[in-house]
Amino acid sequence: MKYLFMMVSFLLLWVVEGRSQHLANPFSSLTDEDRSWEMWRRTIDEQLEESGSAFDLISLLHNVFVALKSSSFPTAVASNISQQCLQDSQLYVHSLYTNRSLWALQMKESSGQLPPGLFGSFNFQADGLFDECQAVKAPDFDGQYCKVFFKTAPVNQSEIVPQKSTGEEQSERSNFITIFQLLGRFLGSDRVDPKLSVADAYSHLLPSVSFCLPSSCSAEDLGQAVAELIGSYVIANKSIVTITDEQYCFKESNSPPALDGATITVIVVLSLIGLLVMATTIHEAWRMYRGTEFDAKKDGKAITALHCFSILNNGRKILSMKAPASSNDNFGCIHGLRFFSTCWVVVGHTWNFMISKILNPKAAYQDALGFGMQTIGNATVSVDTFFLMSGLLVSFLLFRELDRNKGKFNVGLFYLHRYLRLTPVYAVILGFVATLMVYLGTGPNWYSVTFYADACRTAWWRQFLYINNAKTQCMGQSWYLALDMQLFILSPLFIYPLWRWKKFGLAWLAFVTLLCHAAIFAVYAIYDLPPTVIITRSNKDNAVSEYYVHYYLKTWARAPPYLLGIGVGWYLHITKQSGNRLSKSLVAIGWTLSAIVGLVIVYGLFPYVDQFKVPEISSAVKMTYGPLHRTAWACVIAWIILACSRGYGGIPTAWPTDLLRLPDPLRLSERVLRRRAQAVLLHHVRAVHHLFRRSRRHVHAGIGGVSHC
Repeated sequence: MKYLFMMVSFLLLWVVEGRSQHLANPFSSLTDEDRSWEMWRRTIDEQLEESGSAFDLISLLHNVFVALKSSSFPTAVASNISQQCLQDSQLYVHSLYTNRSLWALQMKESSGQLPPGLFGSFNFQADGLFDECQAVKAPDFDGQYCKVFFKTAPVNQSEIVPQKSTGEEQSERSNFITIFQLLGRFLGSDRVDPKLSVADAYSHLLPSVSFCLPSSCSAEDLGQAVAELIGSYVIANKSIVTITDEQYCFKESNSPPALDGATITVIVVLSLIGLLVMATTIHEAWRMYRGTEFDAKKDGKAITALHCFSILNNGRKILSMKAPASSNDNFGCIHGLRFFSTCWVVVGHTWNFMISKILNPKAAYQDALGFGMQTIGNATVSVDTFFLMSGLLVSFLLFRELDRNKGKFNVGLFYLHRYLRLTPVYAVILGFVATLMVYLGTGPNWYSVTFYADACRTAWWRQFLYINNAKTQCMGQSWYLALDMQLFILSPLFIYPLWRWKKFGLAWLAFVTLLCHAAIFAVYAIYDLPPTVIITRSNKDNAVSEYYVHYYLKTWARAPPYLLGIGVGWYLHITKQSGNRLSKSLVAIGWTLSAIVGLVIVYGLFPYVDQFKVPEISSAVKMTYGPLHRTAWACVIAWIILACSRGYGGIPTAWPTDLLRLPDPLRLSERVLRRRAQAVLLHHVRAVHHLFRRSRRHVHAGIGGVSHC
């Protein structure tokens, strides 16, 4: 039994490292010790070559999984687990093979079987039947669904324990002599004490096996039982670490989390908001029935303010198909850019979450190597579109305010308006994620839902202070709001000098932008960062984590597009009454260059997506594409806004606002989404995350979409 589980785990981990590591979510970084899979696999390969051994790994893996299918009772043969768990597990085995009890058959069937898509698609998640396991009713216990994960850890010489006697070793070998002979050439004789670990938010990405166990067994019992079977063996100076957690064990009798003060507070606040919405909607409907028009002067400020909560009032605004009155201040193209950028972000995040719950990771990896998939792989530049538009709108509106008030503006109101504009929706979604999301279901990977809820309960104050970009465990996508708020706070330091002293303001803006770029170049040189996150390349030397820590989430590193937006807003402000027109040749050059640069940014790294063909990316590519591509993308978007707002767009002038006159349902969807882009950006990650974490089944992924299997 020990050798069976040992070989299952090592072979699982060996193949997973060689085939599916590329599909790990690039943002879900593990520890440095967990990133040595490739070196470990190569060491084993070298040992096989030296010994002259060779065998069909996939065929062997098939035999191992078939054996595992009939060996679902680790807690029935363990020694250091609770007595009740051991007795119930042995009763389960006895009832299965002696009495063929229906409940025992149901437990056996609910444990992890041969993973579908193991050989052709490299699916290494041996999931069982989640609901069927919990429905088991044995005479003395109920069924419990638990998952155990595996990772490797380096072995120090001080951890080596004395070898077993020859008799004990030979007794163990006799049970699985065929498989042992296949692996014995490179297993070696070193042994260590089994290692156990607890789960974290990214454990679901690791190889796993699910077991249907008696409810008397704890996650610690399962972890100890499996660790006894596989954790003592050393291969290429690595050992298997068994990962279990009570959050990955589910039984029907589990009670939902107790209602605490925070949860009750959120329920009360949301209930009051709901009552207010209902009351104001009924009031407006009654006045419409009576034929009484709203008049802000007659109704007063209180009624007018409450009227903002009415579903009817908000519905008319959100669903309105009327275009705003045209003026030089109306940048209609920004709405289209916001819509498409929001869709781009949602698609990119959905693809990342989907990767951990698919039957065919090999096919998904092959798709990711394709030219067309670079659009999703490089979706991160969509965030720089938002940074540019934010800087542009802030500067344009503040310049108009400075003109109106002759260089004066209310600083306190400037910041307060921004805070109140962003925070209420943010607070509602944050409160919901932190307290109520955990009540909306359960599933084999529900652990990460509770993990993020607990993180939000701990770090909520960082969110409200907009300093959460340094630590993104709670609503990770909200790092953008933190950076945007920080840049907004600094924006008057650039906007006012531009209004007051044009030459000095331009020089100051250019100096800070160049200074930020100098810092970016320095960081890339010091830490040897990748040009961007390439989802098909392995995280060598923890490079992806370094990329996020030292560059991606830093305010100064993401400032250049925002500062460029401030400059574009200034230019549009000073030229809004100008009658000067660019020549057709310059307009053609502008569109041509912007198209070329945009295509290079999105598809320029295509030659480097396959790490097996291009093991290393040259320093020249890293030091050019990496520090410059986000600012270059912002320049492309700046040209689109400038050209469309000044009538140089031709057809592009129309498509951001009219979407090439699509049918009304699609145009309506576009208007609704762009008018609620902030709420979509804040909530979509948790919604998609919730969907995949509660899913009982894997999905089949392809370019055309996903399907449940």
